[in-house]
Amino acid sequence: MERAIKLFLNKGYKGTTTREIAKACGMSEGSLYRYIGSKDDILHLICMARAHGAKILENFLSSLDNVSTPETLKACINACFMWADDSRDYNLFFNREIRHFSPEDRRILLEDQVAIVRFFEKLLIKGAKEGEFQIESPLLVAHDILMKIHDWGLRRWFLRQYFTLEEYARLQTDLILKAVKPDAVEATAENEEKRGTRRPQCKIT
Repeated sequence: MERAIKLFLNKGYKGTTTREIAKACGMSEGSLYRYIGSKDDILHLICMARAHGAKILENFLSSLDNVSTPETLKACINACFMWADDSRDYNLFFNREIRHFSPEDRRILLEDQVAIVRFFEKLLIKGAKEGEFQIESPLLVAHDILMKIHDWGLRRWFLRQYFTLEEYARLQTDLILKAVKPDAVEATAENEEKRGTRRPQCKIT
C-alpha cells in the first residue's frame, strides 16, 4: 500500500494504472489481480488500514500507569503528532483524493476522526471534573487538538523549516494547555526563565 500511495501522490489516483502499481510492488499485473478485483479495492484496503486512530489512542492510554490527567493529555497529543508524522503520505493522499473513496469508506474514515475527537473530549471532561482543567467547551478544544495534529501532517513541508517535530508538538501542546490549564503553563514558563531555557523563535521576514 505504501508504494501505491507514493504513485498516487506523484500521478494522482486517476492517472495511476494497475500495471504501474504492480510494477512498483515487484509483481505482474496478473498477480496483483489475485489480491484485488479493481484499482478501487486498493482504496478500501488503504481505508481499513488507517481508520483505527481512536483504537491506537485507547491502547496507548491503557499503557500509561499512575499518570495524572494533564500528563496523560500531553502524552496522547505527543503520540498523535508522532503518528501523524509517520503517516504523512497517507494524510496527504486522503486530503487530495477523498472524493474517489466509496461513500462507505468515506463514512469509515470520518467516523474514525469523530472517534478521535471524542477520545480527547472525554479526557478533557475527566480533567475538568478532577479540577485539573478550566474549560468551557471540551468538544471545541478536542476538535482543535485534532486540527493541530492534521496541520503538521499537511503542512510539514513548511513547518519543518522552523521547527523539529518534537519542538512543534511541545509548543502546540503548550497552547492547548494554556487554554485549559493556564496556571500550569505560566508555572512552566517561569521555571524555564529561571533555568535560562530558550524556546525556538520563528522569525517572519
